Amino acid sequence: MIDAYIIADLNNPVSQRYLDLSLESFKAVEDLIRITPVQCETPSTTPDRYPPKPASEIDYNVDPFFLGNGESLKGRFFGGSFDDNRIYQAIMYSQYKLIKRVADGEPIAIMEHDAAIVNEDSFRYMIDEYWGEVDVFMPGACMEFYGLSQRYAKQMVALLDDFPMTKRRYTGPFGVMHMYCGEPNYFDQDYLYLVPMKCIEDRDKIGYGSNIEQIINGKVYAEYDPACKQYMFRESGNTNAMNYDEHTPVFQSMQERFNPTINSGGGGYEWGRDFVFIEE
Repeated sequence: MIDAYIIADLNNPVSQRYLDLSLESFKAVEDLIRITPVQCETPSTTPDRYPPKPASEIDYNVDPFFLGNGESLKGRFFGGSFDDNRIYQAIMYSQYKLIKRVADGEPIAIMEHDAAIVNEDSFRYMIDEYWGEVDVFMPGACMEFYGLSQRYAKQMVALLDDFPMTKRRYTGPFGVMHMYCGEPNYFDQDYLYLVPMKCIEDRDKIGYGSNIEQIINGKVYAEYDPACKQYMFRESGNTNAMNYDEHTPVFQSMQERFNPTINSGGGGYEWGRDFVFIEE
């Protein structure tokens, strides 16, 4: 039995509605997964390791390049060029606390409140074949359900504790994983991944391999139908800062997506592929 912790805002009716749908969805695999809801962090509860600065004191050699002129550097927990947006800081901090538990030796799964099972057979197969055997276990479209090996979680915690300055900004764990998959100072080269093939327009698949960037772009040892996606309410959207619809495009590569200086505004596939839309 795998212990999974699902992050939700138990004081937010929209998040609670997502949570109810997710728990109902995962009843199909309750013989495999034991799910415990946990209260997420919010912008008001996320601690500031890096306090705010007046605009006059911002040093663009040290502070994030993407802040506009005249803005104040907002207080944040994650430094470097991790996104200053307080919502993204809170989302990442909620997951960071659970990733630390994995780093400390708990083999738990991490879930988001909008996780939905879309293919029970694929989920059962990937759990049986890959849970505990790969370093990054992502059987769905995004970060709605995932697991990390202890050694990988330790690297993630070390990176997030001392996030570097880069030419891109980052908003979540998948982007962080992708950027540093080939950096010897952060992630070794011998990890195994089960992650979505994000940049292939006509292949909505989960790929297995040893290089996350190659999997994202369709070069894999094996591929499977996605087991999970994310619920999305058409009317009320979600509780994060960005609400996608069926026709919002992603970009040709994750590098392009996370680098506004070369972002072309199109390519790849449409974000709607990642969601189960609900008429609410």
